Amino acid sequence: MLTPLTTDQQQWVDMTLNAMTLPQAAGQLLCPSNPRFTTDEWLALMQKVPLGTVNVRNYTTAETRERMQRMQDAAPIPLLVMGDMENGANMLLDSTEFPRPMAVGAADDVELARIMGEATAAEARYAGQHCTWSPVIDLNYNFRNPITNVRALSDEPERVIRLATAIIEGMQAKGQIAATAKHFPGDGMDDRDQHLATTINNLSFADWQRTYGKVWRAAIDAGVMCVMPGHIALPDYQGYAAHPVDAPPATLDAKLLNGLLRQELGFDGLIISDATAMIGLTSRVPTAQRAGAVINAGCDVYLFPDTLADYEYLLDAVKNGQLPEARVWDAARRVLELKARLNLYIDPFGPKPSAAESSSYQQAAQTVADKSMTMLRGAAQLPLALQPDSRVLTVTLGAVSQFSYLRPQPELAAFDEALQQRGFQVEHLLNPGDEELLAKSGEADVVFLNLLMLPYM
Repeated sequence: MLTPLTTDQQQWVDMTLNAMTLPQAAGQLLCPSNPRFTTDEWLALMQKVPLGTVNVRNYTTAETRERMQRMQDAAPIPLLVMGDMENGANMLLDSTEFPRPMAVGAADDVELARIMGEATAAEARYAGQHCTWSPVIDLNYNFRNPITNVRALSDEPERVIRLATAIIEGMQAKGQIAATAKHFPGDGMDDRDQHLATTINNLSFADWQRTYGKVWRAAIDAGVMCVMPGHIALPDYQGYAAHPVDAPPATLDAKLLNGLLRQELGFDGLIISDATAMIGLTSRVPTAQRAGAVINAGCDVYLFPDTLADYEYLLDAVKNGQLPEARVWDAARRVLELKARLNLYIDPFGPKPSAAESSSYQQAAQTVADKSMTMLRGAAQLPLALQPDSRVLTVTLGAVSQFSYLRPQPELAAFDEALQQRGFQVEHLLNPGDEELLAKSGEADVVFLNLLMLPYM
């Protein structure tokens, strides 16, 4: 469970909240993102909307720190800086890059999971980032699910519990960043995508309690500071077992957020909606009513708004009675409580990791990668009987996603170099066409395929 605020932290929350106007409180609930914004553009937006949280990403540590210093200096209340950091502090282009959570699950080493959390916290806080939307505690029950995939730790609840709680502990132990468990009530059952439809966790509530429920209780008991609901329905619990497609997503359902998450599971931290441009949400509520409906359902932060429009829609929702004013104040208090818990009012930045610490993070990341290697089948064919000067073709087949522009496809240079050191003639292809792949394969003695099939992140 959450550790209570100190007296000083509570006094800061009370003083700050009491000095706010309703429009200022509403601004605390919006978390915009625009990776192409300049600092001046962010500052201009902050003059129009009293933002409480932001997502600033894909710069080096030095660039991020400089940018956030200017933005924090301009903010009357410290900004809470959030981002997806599922395999290290990867909102920073030069952070320690850990393998994806599926690899962490395959390595199944609690201490390495804890170190990954610690590394994420230390590197992120130094740059001025405070809240990660991780760990993913979904269960990989359906291998066709396009969201969980390599982002999930496992399909075994007990393995997810021991690794996810270690990650949470590593992230939060020093009060540097807040962890966020996602995606409530649990993804991994459907084969559809929340970006395109409201997805369904079709378990009976009894089965949910034995699986997902067990994992969620463990994360909450571990003191996770934030929860992110997905655009996911749990029809049996919601009373839609006979018509599951009619069940609203968790982001719009007070029964799931206030009933199940807060009252039954006992979560008392910050609830952050998943990205609000996804069709799993937008198909359920008109644009002008969306921000008010999401906050009214129990979310405290509205993720990725159309900032100027949604800010006005939020205030209009209060004026027209769609959104109780008390709900805005309650959500704003929870945002401030997280800022206080992380001591942002004292210093929104953290100390620079030492050279020894950075080296240990790199070593831990490499060890996770080494321990995660899994042989599914084909042991009888290994080791390959190749002679020196054998012709080896390495091929990386990577799905291009909406985020591909942020990070280039890896060329696996280290793999090619290792083969060359063994005396082989190596040629590499990245996403070749059919004709090129067929021609080059015919010239090679052996072909290695690297399948980089990532979901949205």
